[in-house]
Amino acid sequence: MILTHLGLTHFRSYSSLSLDLAPGLNLILGPNGAGKSNLAEAVYYLSLARSWRSTEDGVLIQSGERSALINAEVSEGSLHRHITMEIFPQNKRIAVNGKGVRRLSELSRLTNVIVFSPSDVPLFQGSPGERRSFLDISLSKRSLDYFQTLQAYNRLLKERNAALKEENPDVALIKVLGEQMAEKSVTLLRLRALYIGQINQSLPKVISELRDEPTEASLVYHPFVKVNEEAPKAAKAAFARSLDSDLRHRVTSVGPHREDFSFLFRGRDLASYGSQGENRVAVLALKLTPYFLIDDPDKKPICVLDDAMSELDEARQKRLLSFVRGNLSQTLITTTNTIQSGAAIIDVAPGGIAIRRS
Repeated sequence: MILTHLGLTHFRSYSSLSLDLAPGLNLILGPNGAGKSNLAEAVYYLSLARSWRSTEDGVLIQSGERSALINAEVSEGSLHRHITMEIFPQNKRIAVNGKGVRRLSELSRLTNVIVFSPSDVPLFQGSPGERRSFLDISLSKRSLDYFQTLQAYNRLLKERNAALKEENPDVALIKVLGEQMAEKSVTLLRLRALYIGQINQSLPKVISELRDEPTEASLVYHPFVKVNEEAPKAAKAAFARSLDSDLRHRVTSVGPHREDFSFLFRGRDLASYGSQGENRVAVLALKLTPYFLIDDPDKKPICVLDDAMSELDEARQKRLLSFVRGNLSQTLITTTNTIQSGAAIIDVAPGGIAIRRS
């Protein structure tokens, strides 16, 4: 996929913007606070209709304005799409080639964007919820079955937790909901295990290229029951065993919503033994690896690297840029310095002005 044009109206610091983008490497250049990340954020918003920086759409709209607007042109081989997104504080209107998009799950298949930002660096020191979110988003883009099953599971989870919080819980209902959740769990576990296995086939190559040396790296999945032919029975048993505890604590304590995975870097747990620099490169490699799981070159994601090089020395910056130019179809990198000749440069100035130059 190639983002060929981006238009913004009243989005963050941009009152009005019309910008053409090139395939290959695009450097978004400007001083801190000029609006580089706002531009990157708008590109990512095209994929999921959500920001990685905020859960509130209202903050994307300029003060005093009722809405913000994103217009984009995206090419996928011979296919061309015009995407419009009008963002309001409490809702949004999205259309592709003039037709309304009802399900947000359609978006990532129409415009797939992967992003790395400094907030991702502590991914393996943070909560399991952050790692599950990465896994759920990545897998939902790849598998509609996973997305739909996850939605169904989360609806059941919400209903079961609400039932557990009742003054006089309906135990029979809670048992039924647990059995239904156990059934959905098996699909989620199997798809998670399969996807992590696929990640592990490409992750060592990506991190080795970024580090310019052979590097062992893998994800280790920690499912709540073993992923084998006994998983359906084991999942039901796990929900049944947790019933008394869940009634006491008024919350569902087992299931895919409690799972985690870890990162082994040269055979050691990254969370416990990895330096800040090792965490940065490892998470960057993990974020980029899904790109290589897509076989169709026309469907490869657009990559956004926000402030990815600020803490890298010159040698590591050159390796990252070499990797990007040699492997990725289109990448947008925000930076304060011109560090690569031959890239398309987008100059960003305070006040929401962005101009592309060669």
